[in-house]
Amino acid sequence: MIYNQDARNIKKFISNSSISTTITSPPYYNMKDYGDKEQIGYGQSYDSYLNDLQKVFKNVYDVTKEDGSLWIIIDTFKKNGQVVPLPFDLTSKLVEIGWLLQDIIIWKKDKTVPWSHNGFVQRKFEYILFFTKNKQYKYYKDRVRIYDTSQLKKWWVKYPERYNPKGKALDEVWEYPIPTQGSWGNKYIRHFCPLPMDMIGTMIQLTTDVQDIILDPFAGSGSVLIQASYMNRKYIGFELNKSYIEMFDKYLKDTLDTGRKQYKLFLINKGQTDFEKTILDLRALKYARVIQKKFLENEKYFIYVESIGNTQIKNKLIKVKYIFISDNKLIKKNIEKLKELTNKPPLSKFGIEPVFEFEENFNNLNIENLNIYSYTKTNTYRTHGKINDINNISKEVSIISPIKVVLDENDYEG
Repeated sequence: MIYNQDARNIKKFISNSSISTTITSPPYYNMKDYGDKEQIGYGQSYDSYLNDLQKVFKNVYDVTKEDGSLWIIIDTFKKNGQVVPLPFDLTSKLVEIGWLLQDIIIWKKDKTVPWSHNGFVQRKFEYILFFTKNKQYKYYKDRVRIYDTSQLKKWWVKYPERYNPKGKALDEVWEYPIPTQGSWGNKYIRHFCPLPMDMIGTMIQLTTDVQDIILDPFAGSGSVLIQASYMNRKYIGFELNKSYIEMFDKYLKDTLDTGRKQYKLFLINKGQTDFEKTILDLRALKYARVIQKKFLENEKYFIYVESIGNTQIKNKLIKVKYIFISDNKLIKKNIEKLKELTNKPPLSKFGIEPVFEFEENFNNLNIENLNIYSYTKTNTYRTHGKINDINNISKEVSIISPIKVVLDENDYEG
């Protein structure tokens, strides 16, 4: 639902605490005329403007679920020769209400209105303020991790234990260019400050579930509401300008099917699944290399590495079998000592539940029908090659596994 109503009257239309998250960009203070005599901002004093916003967000607080949240996109401005810190003045007003400020994010938007004054450079970013109603709140950071390896440094190859298998966490600078006017189609409304749909989608992924209700008290051209609908969330919006609502209704009707299909493809998320598998494979192999280097370095033996599924142990990610192959019975005794060290660094940092076994020769492994790959003591992120004869292995090889990894850290320079 989108109401052609003043945002100060939210509680007349939402009577219970049903909102999961609110995503909005309040009207610019006295800088833009949005075309309604009841609008907040234009023509007001700064104190009246802040007081009206406080009233709006008090109402938002009251209709928000206990585990709910609030995202505000906002910027500073200049008045009477000095910068007015609107984001921080507004934050003080919201803290008075009871909102808890959890994070301040920089939205690096690049394209922007080319305003500049003496002592005030062209604006290339805005603030994103993230508030919650309580200390316990919905926040799904694994959904929005960066798993595109082209965006990672080469160290993820050499040090997989340092990287979350789901990907790199978002940092405090988000880069999303402002949509160019007309990029949503010639018939769609030309709003003053359209928000990037992908940025809105990130906020929705972080703080809501399917069928949750998302609110935008200053709906404008409806970017938040449209993205919410694409992502199978419900929405409520408030907007004073009827022409915006009419254009929003038509645009949503024309694009809903396509938007939902795109979101469904996004949920498949094969890229993140592949990245997770690669990180866990790298960890499983390097774990064996660390054992050989730090604990049993002076002995001659092979380690067979095989992932054997999920683990039930808290803070562990994967269960891996390590079979030590040697005719030296002292290796078997050393393995028992090694078990005591698995819960201490560096082995404890890999998130692996190890299963250690011992065999005197390769013939007991029953791996004749498997594709087996070889690795050296110094490199487990690029296979030394496929093993064709298990009884005739290169002297350089010390680790063998059905896990195949072929990565070059130099491919990720930059």
